[in-house]
Amino acid sequence: MNILLNAKHELRSGWKFTAYWVLFVILLFAISIAVPLGTGPQTQLERLILVTVTFPPAVVALWLMLKFVDKAPMAVFGVTFHERWFRDFNVGLVIAAGMLSILVVTTGIWGGFTMLWTGTDAAARSLIVTIAVLIIAAAQEELIFRGYPLQVLMKGIGPWPAILTMSTMFGLVHLMNDNATIVGAINTMLAGVMLSIAYLRTRSLWLPYGLHLGWNVGLGFVLGYPLSGIKVDSLWTKVARAPRWLIGSEYGPEGGIIGTIIFGAVSVLLYRTRAVGISPRIQSLLTENASKIYVSEKSA
Repeated sequence: MNILLNAKHELRSGWKFTAYWVLFVILLFAISIAVPLGTGPQTQLERLILVTVTFPPAVVALWLMLKFVDKAPMAVFGVTFHERWFRDFNVGLVIAAGMLSILVVTTGIWGGFTMLWTGTDAAARSLIVTIAVLIIAAAQEELIFRGYPLQVLMKGIGPWPAILTMSTMFGLVHLMNDNATIVGAINTMLAGVMLSIAYLRTRSLWLPYGLHLGWNVGLGFVLGYPLSGIKVDSLWTKVARAPRWLIGSEYGPEGGIIGTIIFGAVSVLLYRTRAVGISPRIQSLLTENASKIYVSEKSA
């Protein structure tokens, strides 16, 4: 048995997975020479610079793998626009709004909260930069954790082992955030499972991206909660009196039991719903490229 190539003389999934990360790290290192990334950025502008310079390596590594290894269009990996992209994106936003509503109602029942308007405390430019950071950061994380690496692993080891592997990585990476906790990392891993299922249901990154972006913007920018341990400029700041074990502490709601409940419930909802599905165009491309990517989502 050839350890590099499969029966169709194509590079095996494990090597594709490794090659992507090698390319990503090399490209990231090259950019870091020109633009020193530093550690623990404090200002919104520094965060914008960080996510802006780390986004291209994720895109270029994907393009190189598809161009020279898989020889497949980006649409096969759910990255491009398709006939249902706008609907999928908006479904993600609606689900995120529902998740945030559950958070707010739960906080109100378990002790109440006070909303303080802080939109005028920060300069308009800083608020715009904050939105830009959240937009780019969510896209970058989806490309890295629900994009090419997850999808080639699904082909090699099956959907659930791949989802658990990438979601565990997603949780561990967030342990480096300020105020990180073990509960927060576990909940972030569960959020990764939720977003992976969103991808699997549509085979497109638009649904998980809408869900991810809607949660981040609503939680951090609108409501003013800490976002995975990071405090961003916000329109409102919520002073909650609910117990910390329930709604988290400095890490935010993702560090409390409410995060476990919300991410777990939405994961089940996405897994069982028939309201979303794979677009005909993407389904056709999946069938045409069955040797390169996991095709059936029924066994997931």
